Amino acid sequence: MTTFDEYAKGQRDRIFATPDVKAGAFNIKLVEDMFLTLSRDRGEYDLCHDYFEGKQLLPFAPRNATPQIRDLQKRSIANWIPLLVNLPAQMSFVDDYRRRAAGKLERRGSDSAENSNTEWTLWQKNRMDGRQAVIYRSVLLYGHAFVAVNNLDKNKIRFDILSTRNTVAYFRDPVNDIRPSHVLTVQSYPRDEKTPGTAIFWDDIYRWELTYSVDGKFVVKGKPFPHGLGQCPVIRYSCFIDDEGRTMGVVKPAIPLQDRLNQATFATNVTADFGAFKVRWAAGLVPSFRKDENGDLILDSDGEPMPEPIEISQSSLLLSDDPQTKFGQLDATDLDGYIRQEEQAARNFTTLSQFPPLASISNLANLSAEAWAAAEAQFIRWIDSLHVSLGESHEELLRTGALAAGDKEGSESFGGEVRWRDMSTKTVAVMMDALGKASTMLGVPRKGLWPMIPGVTNGQLDDWDELYEEQVQDDMQRDVKIQQQTAAVAQKVAARKPAAKPASGNGS
Repeated sequence: MTTFDEYAKGQRDRIFATPDVKAGAFNIKLVEDMFLTLSRDRGEYDLCHDYFEGKQLLPFAPRNATPQIRDLQKRSIANWIPLLVNLPAQMSFVDDYRRRAAGKLERRGSDSAENSNTEWTLWQKNRMDGRQAVIYRSVLLYGHAFVAVNNLDKNKIRFDILSTRNTVAYFRDPVNDIRPSHVLTVQSYPRDEKTPGTAIFWDDIYRWELTYSVDGKFVVKGKPFPHGLGQCPVIRYSCFIDDEGRTMGVVKPAIPLQDRLNQATFATNVTADFGAFKVRWAAGLVPSFRKDENGDLILDSDGEPMPEPIEISQSSLLLSDDPQTKFGQLDATDLDGYIRQEEQAARNFTTLSQFPPLASISNLANLSAEAWAAAEAQFIRWIDSLHVSLGESHEELLRTGALAAGDKEGSESFGGEVRWRDMSTKTVAVMMDALGKASTMLGVPRKGLWPMIPGVTNGQLDDWDELYEEQVQDDMQRDVKIQQQTAAVAQKVAARKPAAKPASGNGS
């Protein structure tokens, strides 16, 4: 019978589903194979991390390059990789979460929403407003990230963000499953024999704490903790995923583009450093020779007089008494071609990375709002697709957190939605005009348009809702008061009006 170890090693670089491993039974061979997979993947993670930090492949230079050229190699690293990671992360901010029960989203301010606010309370308690950007940067940098629901303390449910470079997950179905079957994360590596490292291992039933020794052996520490969450309590977040379960971020595809940009920058710097200045020359110029204190010529090792160096600078003139002396000047190298090459490399970088070109242009002319929107359309489409993927993982995380908190209704709210804050460059005037037309011309409820106002936060929406209800009550009271005053005036007018006299007639 083929063992799991033989099966895993036989797959080589292929993505494979986890074979049938009974949940709840600790399998040391499975843990060792998962660590081997992590060690193999660590090289790609480190490469992406190094390029993000600017530790990149130096531009090509001749083998006999001078120290000056070697220094220019290092100075020519024009690191654009952080922009690819930080800009989408800065435009991603979850501002609210709503359950959906019986096909309807819970209304803001309703009793049901207040009674079922478990998920958003967990989000706030875990400070996810500030910590969520860590997830997005990891997803963009490495292609995926992992967040674990920690319910060791029932009164303090935690959302633990795991280190992607130190975490490996096996899936039954790598393409369709958002939650893996087994997860191993290394929290610390061993220092010496007396100070082992620590690791955590999850499956569908238990959470194990492990020690990791210098010789690479894992040992269970204490008894396993039954998390009781039905499935492995680790949620995967992904950037790009193919039909075999492979994930990819934005850094790895951009490495060749970054190398080309560095090479173009290096060519520009070398040319500017060596050929961008005019060179003045003189032929037949007779120099003066060095003399000692007694006025005698100083000779070199060959017995020849040592000439004084000729100073050539912008503040000095070259003069000669010899009519045969010739003077001249070499023109500087034109840098326009090198600069255009560097700009083209930058344009290729932004275009192929779906990066907004306006973010890399400094000399912008006056652009209308429509021009800005058209220039950012491609980038906004990419951000929207990223939010769809991240939003599904957020919803799974919040449902799992609700289950850990004992809220069964929240754990089964599969129609819940997260609301992303609008971080685009739409002007308030344009959006308010569009929202006003949507309300008056299409009959869209006004309160339903509130979240679409640029820059509005969840707290502001809550304040607006309370103020709106107070305003409605005030309007109703004012209308009732006006009706009462109108009725009272009508009664007074009726009381002052004299009674009509009966009409008189002549009888004959």
